[in-house]
Amino acid sequence: GGRVDVKTRIKRRLQIWVCALLATGCLLARAQNPSTRPILIAVDATHAAQKILHSELQIPASPGPLTLYYPKWLPADHSPDGPISNLAGLKFFSKGKELPWQQDDVDMYAFHLEVPAGADSIDIHLDFLLSAPGATIDFSASGSSKLLILMWHEVLLYPAGLPADQITFEPTLRLPAGWKFNTALPISSRAGDTIKFAPVALDLLVDSPVQSGEFTKVISLTGDDKVLHEIDVVADDAWALEISQELIDKYKSLVREAGALYQSRHYRDYHFLLTLSDNTIGLGQEHHESSDDRVPERTLVDPSKRLLAAGLFPHEFTHSWNGQFRRPVGLATPDFQQPMKGELLWVYEGLTTYLGTVLTARSGLWTPAETREYLATVASALDHRAGRRWRSLQNTSNAAQILYFAPSEWSSYRRTTDFYAESVLIWLEADVTIRKQTQGRRSLDDFCRAFLGGPSDGPTVKTYTFDELISELTAITPFDWRTFFRDRLQSVSSHAPLGGITGAGWRLVYNDEPNVLLAADQDASGKGDFTASIGLVAKADGSIEDSVPGMAASQAGLSPYMKIIGVNGNQFSVDDLKRAIQASKSNAAPITIISSNTGSMETHAIPYHDGLRSPHLQRVDEERDYLNDILKPLTSSAEGTR
Repeated sequence: GGRVDVKTRIKRRLQIWVCALLATGCLLARAQNPSTRPILIAVDATHAAQKILHSELQIPASPGPLTLYYPKWLPADHSPDGPISNLAGLKFFSKGKELPWQQDDVDMYAFHLEVPAGADSIDIHLDFLLSAPGATIDFSASGSSKLLILMWHEVLLYPAGLPADQITFEPTLRLPAGWKFNTALPISSRAGDTIKFAPVALDLLVDSPVQSGEFTKVISLTGDDKVLHEIDVVADDAWALEISQELIDKYKSLVREAGALYQSRHYRDYHFLLTLSDNTIGLGQEHHESSDDRVPERTLVDPSKRLLAAGLFPHEFTHSWNGQFRRPVGLATPDFQQPMKGELLWVYEGLTTYLGTVLTARSGLWTPAETREYLATVASALDHRAGRRWRSLQNTSNAAQILYFAPSEWSSYRRTTDFYAESVLIWLEADVTIRKQTQGRRSLDDFCRAFLGGPSDGPTVKTYTFDELISELTAITPFDWRTFFRDRLQSVSSHAPLGGITGAGWRLVYNDEPNVLLAADQDASGKGDFTASIGLVAKADGSIEDSVPGMAASQAGLSPYMKIIGVNGNQFSVDDLKRAIQASKSNAAPITIISSNTGSMETHAIPYHDGLRSPHLQRVDEERDYLNDILKPLTSSAEGTR
């Protein structure tokens, strides 16, 4: 090299020394800074059969005040429903001494304590109390004597002040002896019944349930693209694990059809975590790389239950693209304490319900005829919503966090989370509109590829606004989409938006032929749905679940929470009520109902004479059958019977 003077050499040495000092300081700071060190969590599930989980955490912390949160707003729930009431045995320690703590008297999900001088972490013990299915939504009903679905948010606390994607956890799970498990979480090591998972950000940890149990089975759905897809089944009994090859082939078709529709994958691999049990809450919940699907134990062997559950996998699978990858800004909060805004749930959940319906048909899980019966039930139910005259669909989306937990009684007048089902009608109309505007050259499929597509890599979140949604749709097909959606979302019309059905070449009609989906629901639940006839829904024991204001049953004085005792002189049964409604067509006398109203016996005369009215779709021959085009498989290997 060339000659360097003394001053330059000294200057360079000083620079090297300063850089080394700074690097050492950075390493020390990283070692001492709690935000850069992982939180250790060890969950002991060996007492899951006794309905209790034990959790030990070690959280890096600096001396001084510390606030810890228990997760409150859960991404897949859209509600502040973190099950904090099931938290028990909470204790904090540092350097071997127990620390006092205080639960916030305003935000009950926040805990305050003081980290003592000289401490660099705190240890936490907490227990979580599992429950059994009940009359209300309870996500804590997630285990039995033979199985457990661990949801990590139930067994942890995390420090305030950092986004969830910047907090790293190192999780460990101990299972009962001999239990097997399935999850999308990468595994670091395993020793006997103890599993250590790779370090993971808090948001992805909460997004990755672990399914475990004594009786499990793994069914591969992996296709030509070699991306791992599988159904992980757990059940209370070994016999329930048997799934027919015909059904497995349809699930394989679902994976192919989703790939053809979205032409992208936003996961490393995908697990359908299927729980077959009567001892857990019925559930379909979305995650980036898995679904958490819980149905009654006989669902796959009972034809009616299987028919009703056919859309579960397609819906939750679609959420990996719509809801997990693409998420409305108002639902993409930085942690689990910030309130979520549900104004775009009609996209997050509504578009997903529509696309899930389409994929159910395209994969053969429903025939086109069964899909039309489903659309007819949706259209009829929403066309008989008395509450639509005061509550808009947009409001059901905004108010999701309270409507999720409303009872099923008075659903017609209150309205419920109608943004799921009614959005099917709206997005069907949008699909038909695109096809008509472009003479069949484009469809909503093209929008899905543009809006929900992108790089096929690991789980990430890409947010959007209403304006961006409209822009993406306009790029596919120029149209006044803003007015299209606003009119339908803000409407307080007494009728449901049926333009998609009529525009697709069909119309909603009623006759006394049973609707396949409604008949399956009665067979599975024992419930009688006579909404389109007398405006009444009755449970198997005669309890009135709903009575539509303005329709015959309501005008005769029948309302929710009453119990039907007798029908036309006979003891009540759903079939007897059905026969009485059918006979009304040729009977001049009113239908006579005896009810119990909080202990008082009452007689109700229903002057109804139109017989049973079951909803169906009827072809309008002069119109092109766009619905057939929409439901047609995209891959040659998917088949459906018409």
